Amino acid sequence: MRRFVKFSLAAIAALSLAGNALAADAYPSKPVTLIVPFPPGGAVDIVGRAVAQKLSKDIGQPVIVENKPGANGVVGAEFVARAQPDGYTALLSALGAITIIPNVRKVGYDPLKDLVPVTQAVSLALVWVARPDFPAKTIPELIALDKSGKKLSAGSSGNGSPNHLALESFNQMAGTHILHVPYRGEGPALADLMGGQIDLVVTTLVAASGPLASGRIKALAAAGAKPPESMPDLPTIASQGVPGYEAEAWQGVFLPAGTPAPVVDGLNAALVKVLHSPEIRDYLAKNGTEAVGNSAAEFGAFIRKESAKYGKLARDINLRLN
Repeated sequence: MRRFVKFSLAAIAALSLAGNALAADAYPSKPVTLIVPFPPGGAVDIVGRAVAQKLSKDIGQPVIVENKPGANGVVGAEFVARAQPDGYTALLSALGAITIIPNVRKVGYDPLKDLVPVTQAVSLALVWVARPDFPAKTIPELIALDKSGKKLSAGSSGNGSPNHLALESFNQMAGTHILHVPYRGEGPALADLMGGQIDLVVTTLVAASGPLASGRIKALAAAGAKPPESMPDLPTIASQGVPGYEAEAWQGVFLPAGTPAPVVDGLNAALVKVLHSPEIRDYLAKNGTEAVGNSAAEFGAFIRKESAKYGKLARDINLRLN
């Protein structure tokens, strides 16, 4: 009897593995949904739609972008973490919901256990932008304006976003008191900036490129270690009197934990091909975004390092999120 039970269990396990292999071999056999956890118009949405369009052509199945905003990406990340692990629901996330917010407050998922890294899609330049009539044109002028007693406000894509931490880190290093105003994405923040409700926005260049090109906003500085490739004359904040200041962002693709390895590998290969294609690479570069497209293992190691780094930064600036 025991031998029969053991044989039966072994047979069931073998059939299960065979079923997973068959499912993986056929992947993708239906549309794939790419969850973008922010509203339309922001950097994640712009990158997601460009990648989805090219990916659809390459894999022969529709890749449907679904915006699911809320809590700076947490709502969409939790949705994917709880989705069926079959490769048909993927997440394109900014780093906030993966490496910052979970280090500060409880969320309904463990990003290191409940989500499987597929590939880092892009790294993004962050820039500080203002309305054309804003009195400061440089970072030293901005600091002087703040220290003169002028109450200034700066929007970001949400509490716990890299944009938010870029502002808080600046306040700490420059001795300023610029008020943080969180939004449900970069698009709404930029809309309020152009509407006169706030003074500044810390944003990705890809989200700001349209308003910058039309002259509706102006760039004060690049937040990274060097100017964006598409704006080589834009000075960095560090070069304008805040030595050591540096802030950047990234986006990556994830699947629910438990997704069969062949499916993860298949999606990784398809995405890497898309991200390395001249069409996508050039489009992203023109908008201040660098395509990455690395292996799942490389992306996983990167995430663990980023989680440790941002956890320390959040503690150093005493970050509090509701």
